[in-house]
Amino acid sequence: MNISKKWTSGVEEPEELEAKLKEQKRLFLRLYELIEIKEDVNYRNRINSRTYDNPTWALKQADSTGYARALDELKILLNFTQE
Repeated sequence: MNISKKWTSGVEEPEELEAKLKEQKRLFLRLYELIEIKEDVNYRNRINSRTYDNPTWALKQADSTGYARALDELKILLNFTQE
């Protein structure tokens, strides 16, 4: 199981933290699944043609893009659950 170094960077006992992450793999797998659901909803909202009727659609698109990027970052951190 390959855990991102971002998890343990700057931690005094990285091996202990890594072991705890592995112990809770099922919990983090569920979080990964919930993030995928959020990603899907965000994507569907972004491509909905009704959003263009709103005068602030460009701001909403920018916000949605940032949200998608944040969800993607979380999935990268939780990638070890996919092994």
